[in-house]
Amino acid sequence: MKQILKAVSKIVLWKPEWTLTIPSLVMLLTLVGIPTLVILLTALRTSSPTGGVGDGWSLEAIYRLGNPIYVPIVVRTIIYTTITTVLCILIGLPVAYYLARCSGRLRTTLLLAVVIPFWTNILVHLCAWKMALHPDGIVKKALVFLNLVDPGTVLLYNPQTVILVMVHVFLPFAIIPLYATIEKFDFRLLESARDLGAGSLQTLWRVFLPGIASGIWSAAILVFVPVLGCYIVPQYMGNANILLLANKIEQRTFADRNLPEAAALSGCLLLAMLLVWLFFRGMSRIHEAREAQKETKS
Repeated sequence: MKQILKAVSKIVLWKPEWTLTIPSLVMLLTLVGIPTLVILLTALRTSSPTGGVGDGWSLEAIYRLGNPIYVPIVVRTIIYTTITTVLCILIGLPVAYYLARCSGRLRTTLLLAVVIPFWTNILVHLCAWKMALHPDGIVKKALVFLNLVDPGTVLLYNPQTVILVMVHVFLPFAIIPLYATIEKFDFRLLESARDLGAGSLQTLWRVFLPGIASGIWSAAILVFVPVLGCYIVPQYMGNANILLLANKIEQRTFADRNLPEAAALSGCLLLAMLLVWLFFRGMSRIHEAREAQKETKS
């Protein structure tokens, strides 16, 4: 113990900034590193016939990941996650653009309206959507009154509802990084492009979007990764046929009590999130490097 304390004191004396970093590292190791290690080790254990974890070690849970029943679940998860991410970016772009261009007091009010959902529990959002989409809810009655849907149409427990609610929940994750990037954009470039004869679409595609590409990649990361592991929205707004990977992990954990297989699925989900993060981060850095080369040449 004395040797450990001496080593820590040497590090602190050598790099004083470590005194500020060590608490964060300890918290990260305790809350993320150790639980992740426990999950990975559990995936290498045998399952108990009575539920839980057995005494021995085995790769059986890893082999079961090749079961064909997981293919449609993985495909469905990727499709739902991709659609949600694309919709969040498409909706978030004009919102973030307006936030960046409006006046100071109005901007503060609108930013507060975007941030407030972060302070609200997701269960409150789900309950509100269930009340609104209920057969006796205001949305259903309004659509029936406008003859847009039949009275027997069910708005709850379908794929469209799941995607709609996930877009609502994760939209702020796209708006904030897009706004931060657009706010720094030099809008004189748009005026210059128009003066040189570029049309609106050409200006948008060749000047504006490349100029905020880093914000788009950041928004994609912040939306895609949490949606990939989203569990509660499909659970409460979907049905038995809308089973995503996170819901399958919950089923293996609590219903089947097959903890090694649930841990193996969790490990795959963690790996998928890491690969997605590395991909988007790599694309963002490639764009930054290209922009730096353009500035150097100019």
